[in-house]
Amino acid sequence: MANMMAGYETYGVTEGGDALVTFSDNADIVEDKEEDNVDIKPVNVGKDISFVRRGTSNDMIQQVLNKIAGNVTVGANIEFKNKVIIGDGIIVYRKYRDQSGKIVKEEVLPSEQPEIFDFLENNDYEDIRHAIAADLCIGYDAYVEYIFSRDKEKPKLVKINALELSCSRISVIDEKSKKSEWHGYSANWDEGSPDDVVATPLLNRRGAMMDLKQRMGVAPGKDGVAKVGKQKVFVHNLSIHTPGRFYYNRPYWWSVFASGWYDFSSAIPVYKKALIKNQMTLKYMVYIRDGFWKKLFAAKGATSSDKQKEVKTEFLKHMNDFLSGEENAGKGFVADFSYDKLKGFEEKDIIIEPLKNDNIGGEYIEDSEEVSNVMSYAHGVHPSIIGASPKSKSINGTEARELFIIEQALMKAFQDATLKPLYMAKAMNGWDKDTYFGVINCQLTTLDQGTGAIKNTGLTPETEEK
Repeated sequence: MANMMAGYETYGVTEGGDALVTFSDNADIVEDKEEDNVDIKPVNVGKDISFVRRGTSNDMIQQVLNKIAGNVTVGANIEFKNKVIIGDGIIVYRKYRDQSGKIVKEEVLPSEQPEIFDFLENNDYEDIRHAIAADLCIGYDAYVEYIFSRDKEKPKLVKINALELSCSRISVIDEKSKKSEWHGYSANWDEGSPDDVVATPLLNRRGAMMDLKQRMGVAPGKDGVAKVGKQKVFVHNLSIHTPGRFYYNRPYWWSVFASGWYDFSSAIPVYKKALIKNQMTLKYMVYIRDGFWKKLFAAKGATSSDKQKEVKTEFLKHMNDFLSGEENAGKGFVADFSYDKLKGFEEKDIIIEPLKNDNIGGEYIEDSEEVSNVMSYAHGVHPSIIGASPKSKSINGTEARELFIIEQALMKAFQDATLKPLYMAKAMNGWDKDTYFGVINCQLTTLDQGTGAIKNTGLTPETEEK
């Protein structure tokens, strides 16, 4: 209900004055606190291990995930890059040299290499790739677990599991080995000292292949002897390296948090929603002639100031209820008026004028375009290829196709990272040395070819579908 302000008794003034939007500051959510480690005795290891924290509350990745979910631009960019990494699945092929000496790539069929395809099927490897791709896009790190058979002489890699990035921590670098020795897995790192941490030996993050070969007796160790160790479960840290990081990588796109652009981007839709909601409630301006109140007071028998204020408040409430409310739509309003012959105009007791604001909902359009462009710039994604319209510029189909091809080429390092576990399995299980793995990419084509897209396997020229 409207509140009567002293000295302005003929006006209804809306109560309140709270801020429409509170600006958040997310600059520090991606700051590590490596000097404050967490000493834990894992449930499966009989000694304390010191793990490196991620963020002030040791839940940095979870906070980043929440921020991604709350921002349209960031979420769309992450999803797009994830899809580019996944491509159209993986392909198994082999290389050989033909009679002319030229290297030829040829796709391998399941009947030709059944062990490889059984491994892919039994591990549901495409699902693992999805998990790896998502974590690499978000944090430039991903973790997979290798489980070997119990064969004492020649154990084989039989199982691969993807471990969630948000639940993964690595141990402090050991002074003797000069590397992080352990991976710690828990969903409760933010509790301070979780009691459910599972510790697993972490392969050398700067030479995982050789480290695993030496541990499993495929290659000789430091003593020159090849022998199978007792440990049969390991964790491999897949990563996109960033300089100056000893434990966890820091993705370049996280600059949107440190720079403040994320806060600006998130504030605009909240502000516009609050602005529209609050401005749209004020739809009419009501003018009431001074003489009207005298007649109303006389009709109501209101002689005292308190009674007159009560009558005026009640009338304004009825007026507000009449003008707002869907059930009153289409109703008419009747008010008295008289014509002053000397002055030559009508004297109306009540005048109701609809308020019109052409700018409602149009605020910050240019700023929204700008911030979306900056956010996409940080992700390395051109806005046009995910459906947005860059500020003051639109592109044609050819440009969009070329931008998409460029994006695929730039994401090759990420695609290769999702295939590394397969090369580990190849080395451990003795698969054919001339066997390789690749990612099938969707290749957009021009209209004169009669198709919208073809599958580029990398085995043939890009304009030819295999």
